Amino acid sequence: MTTFWLLAAALIAAATACLLWPLLRRRAPSATATPERALLVDLYHDQLRELDRDLRAGTLGAARHAEARDELGRRLLDEAAGSSSAPAGAGASPLLAALLLALLPSAAILLYLHLGNPVALWRADDLPAASGSEHQLSGAQVEGMVNQLAQRLRDAPGDAQGWAMLARSYSVLERHADAAAAYARAVELAPDVAALRADYADVLASLNGGALDGAPMAQVRQALVLDPDDPKALALAASAAAQRGDKQAAIGYWEHLHRLLPADSQTAARIAANLAAARGTDAAAPAPKITGMVTLGEKAGRTPQPGDTLFVYALPTDGSRMPLAVLRRQARDLPLSFTLDDAMAMRPEHRLSGQQQVMLEARISVSGSALPKAGDLVGRTGPVAVGTEGIRIAIDDAIAP
Repeated sequence: MTTFWLLAAALIAAATACLLWPLLRRRAPSATATPERALLVDLYHDQLRELDRDLRAGTLGAARHAEARDELGRRLLDEAAGSSSAPAGAGASPLLAALLLALLPSAAILLYLHLGNPVALWRADDLPAASGSEHQLSGAQVEGMVNQLAQRLRDAPGDAQGWAMLARSYSVLERHADAAAAYARAVELAPDVAALRADYADVLASLNGGALDGAPMAQVRQALVLDPDDPKALALAASAAAQRGDKQAAIGYWEHLHRLLPADSQTAARIAANLAAARGTDAAAPAPKITGMVTLGEKAGRTPQPGDTLFVYALPTDGSRMPLAVLRRQARDLPLSFTLDDAMAMRPEHRLSGQQQVMLEARISVSGSALPKAGDLVGRTGPVAVGTEGIRIAIDDAIAP
């Protein structure tokens, strides 16, 4: 987190300098500028630099740093007004520059604390790397930040975004009862936000031992009424259906969610696995599939890195590049035994079972992109009949620039 605040301070300083330079440049030294005012400005800049040094050293928190800058700005305006004997227009630019210097950084920090998620920042950067007393210190700091937000919301209870942020912070700290109360307040203030209701349902389920029936499911249903494509609500609805044994409903929700996700995302892979497991328990005839082996041919031209991404596709014979099924692995898995079936479809209406024949392709991508790029290693075969087993694909070519 220290690195984040140092970078933020540097960016704020650069932006402030760009704004202040025209104001300071426009006012050249003149006879109307008194020595007292020049001394005040120099003293103010020295104190600002000392505050910035304390922030970088970690002896002064970001919130306290912002308050101190505001106080310095107000003090400079008061003292400059009392000590100035120059005409009103002569000192306008430096005073405005000082006011901007005091207010802009403070406004930026307060805006981040209000709209951002500083708790997640602490957990991401500080907590995993800490140990012993350092870990305890970071935890105490996180608690302090959350408590400050709770206090602010007691003074301004109508801030729906603030309550949502507080609820998410409590969830990170695993204070589920507090998170549920905060989400209840946020939903009361913003009843038409589907994502809030889905998050609220998740916390209620945590309090209910993971069970989604009852109050959690009521929130899920309302979320889906507000937004039928809300990802979290769809996932929770699918889980609830699976819990009560309604396999077909769970499959429907998972299929809907899978269509909304990027094809090469880890979440899409997990949903595909859920679909495969749900369909695998069906007593109906097994879905059509294609099995085989992918190897690296001698004509590939180069040896891929172990971490390069390996895709295995089934494509329509009409030349369309929308895969009917896709499997994602790594080059280190070669030679790879593969199985392609309907569980790996990107769209429920675009599956292997709807085709008589398909083209097969295996591709190794350095970038990991789902789209072919120059330099990717590739192997193709087909057309082959859906249901064929033991197909061999040799990766022995490269995509030309």
